[in-house]
Amino acid sequence: MKCILHALTTLLLASPAVLHGADAPPKLNFLFITADDMNYDSAGCYGCPVKDLTPNLDRLASEGIRFHYAYSTVAVCQPVREIMHTGLYPHRNGAMGFFPLRPHVRTLNQQLHDAGYLISMIGKNSHYQPAEKFCVDYAQTRISRSPAQLATATHEFLTLARQQGQPFFHHVNCTDPHRPFIGAGGPDDLAGGDAPSLYVRPEEVRGVPGFLEDLPQVRREVATYYTSVRRLDDCVGAVLQALKDEGAVENTLVMFYGGDHGMAFPFAKSNDYENSSRGALILRWPGVIQPGGVDREQLVSTLDFTPTLLDAARLAPLPGIDGRSFLPAMKGAKMSGWDRVFTFYNANSANQWFPMRCVRTKDRSYIWNAWSDGQTQYRAENMNGLTWKAMLAAAGSDPAIQARTDFYLHRVPEEFYDLTDDRCERQNLIQDPSRQAEIASLHQELLTLMQRTDDPLAEAFAQRDKPEVLAAARQKLMDEYPRPPRAKAEAKVKRAAAKTGSTPPKVAVGKDLIAFVLPQAVLATEPVTVGIRHQFPEDAGQQLITVTMLAAADNQRLDRKVVQAQGAGEIEVTFTVPAGQTSQSIKFAAFVGENFAGTPQRIRSAPLTVRN
Repeated sequence: MKCILHALTTLLLASPAVLHGADAPPKLNFLFITADDMNYDSAGCYGCPVKDLTPNLDRLASEGIRFHYAYSTVAVCQPVREIMHTGLYPHRNGAMGFFPLRPHVRTLNQQLHDAGYLISMIGKNSHYQPAEKFCVDYAQTRISRSPAQLATATHEFLTLARQQGQPFFHHVNCTDPHRPFIGAGGPDDLAGGDAPSLYVRPEEVRGVPGFLEDLPQVRREVATYYTSVRRLDDCVGAVLQALKDEGAVENTLVMFYGGDHGMAFPFAKSNDYENSSRGALILRWPGVIQPGGVDREQLVSTLDFTPTLLDAARLAPLPGIDGRSFLPAMKGAKMSGWDRVFTFYNANSANQWFPMRCVRTKDRSYIWNAWSDGQTQYRAENMNGLTWKAMLAAAGSDPAIQARTDFYLHRVPEEFYDLTDDRCERQNLIQDPSRQAEIASLHQELLTLMQRTDDPLAEAFAQRDKPEVLAAARQKLMDEYPRPPRAKAEAKVKRAAAKTGSTPPKVAVGKDLIAFVLPQAVLATEPVTVGIRHQFPEDAGQQLITVTMLAAADNQRLDRKVVQAQGAGEIEVTFTVPAGQTSQSIKFAAFVGENFAGTPQRIRSAPLTVRN
C-alpha cells in the first residue's frame, strides 16, 4: 500500500540531483529479518547446545556485531512488532494486545517512505496494523517457511528498487520456529514449509532449556523446535545470498532479531521472564561495524530499533518516542544509562488479559503479576503441544514438578530473581529479608517509569496492597480494549456514517471476493493458520471478514474470529485446534462482513483431518 506522499517522492527520486546533488552518496539500504518465537540461545553464536545448528546466523555474527543483552518490550507477536516500528511503549502506541496502532502514532515505515524508500513486507503482514501506517510497496505472506521462495522474493524486490532508483527497506518476517514445529505431526510433516537442511533428533538434545523439565516428551518437542530453528537459518542464508547476488551487500545494513520473543514453551513466550524477552540481535554494516564484535555492556530493546535505524539512515527521529538510538554501541562505543530495560505483557491473541510488568538489569529482575490473585489461572499458546502435557503428567509423581506447574498456573503477585546463578529464574527471592532494599529500589524504578509514561496500571501498582484499586484498573483497561479488538473502530465508522447520513462502503454481491488458502497439516492442540485471499474494490475501504473453525462431523462451531482487510491481498487467521478433534475432521467457513444473512459472499472449505 502506498502512502499519500508516494507520487511526490517518486517524482523527486527520478532526479536524485534535485534532492542531493549529482555527487550525493546513495542512501543506506536496510534488510531487517525477524524470527518468530525463537529463544536467543538457539543460535550457535549465543551458545546453542546443538552443534552447528545455525551456520548462517553464526557467519552473520562474525561479519558484524551481536548484542549479548537485547530484549523484547512485550513477549508476544503483534505488540512487539508494532513496538519495533514505533519506539513507543504498548500503552503509548495502542498495542496493548493484538490491536492496531492509535491514529496519531507514526511509524518507522512512514518516515522511510517519506524519505523515498521502497518498502517490503514478507510474512506476518497481518501483525502490522493498520496497514496504511506501514506503507508496503511489495508484499508476500505465505512464503516465510521457504528459503527458495524468500530468495526469489528478495531478488524481485531488489530488482524493483533498482529499476525505480530507490533505496530499500526489505522486511523479512520468518515464521520459524513458531509452532507447528517440523515433525510434530510425524516424520513427513514439514509444518507448511520446505524441508530443512538438517533434522535434530531427541538424542541430540544435550539437555533441555533450564526453565523446562528434562522429560522424554519435552526432549522430543525441543528437538522438533530445533529442527525448525535450522530451517529459519536456511531462510536467513537464502535471503543473504540473494542480497549478495544482487550486489547490494556493501551499502546495506542487515539487522537480524530472533525472536520477536522467546520460544512457545512454558515460562517463555507470553510472559515477562528472561527467556520470554531476551533475543538474539545481530547487525552487519560493511565499513562501519567492525566484524566479530560482541557488546556485553548495553541492555538494548525493541523499543530502540526505530530510533537506531533512523539514526543510521541520517533521517529525522520520530518525535516524542520512548526508545533511544544505540548507533554508537553498534560502532563499538560505550554508552551510559543503558543498564536496564522495562518489559510488559497485557493480553494474548484471544484477548485474555494477564497484565505483567518487569524491570530487568544484567543480574536482577523484578516482576509484578497484576493478574495473580490466587484464583485466576494463566493460559496462553505456550501451553499447547507436548511439553506442558508432559509436565502435568510428571507432576502426579514428582512434588517438585507439581509445585512448578502450580506456580505457572497461578504465580504470585511479585517475583524477584538474582540472575547471577539463576539465569532461568527458578528461585523467587521476593521474601528474602536480605534483599528488601534492592527490591524496594526496583519497585521505585518501575513505578517511576509507569507514571512517567502514563501506564494505565501505574496507580494500581503504587497501591498494590489494595486489591479493589487493582480490580478497578484492570476492568477499566479491559473495557477500553474489548474483544474483538477492532469492534470499537468498526462501530465508530458506522456511527459516523449514520451521523452524516452517508452509507459505509459496500461491495457487490456475487463477486469472487474471498478464497481460502488451506494449511498442509492440522494437528490437535496446535495452532493452525488459514489464509484468506481477498479482492475488494479499492474504493470499498476496510472490510470485515468473519472466519469460523467448525467440527466437520456436525458443523459445531469451535472458534470464530473477525478480521479486517482492504483491497487485494492475503491475510492469515490462526486458531488452536481442540484436543477433542484428534483423528476427526475440521473445516473452515468465512463470509464478508459480520452479518451472515446480508453478506455478499460466503465460502466453506473441504474437511481437513486432524492428526495427533
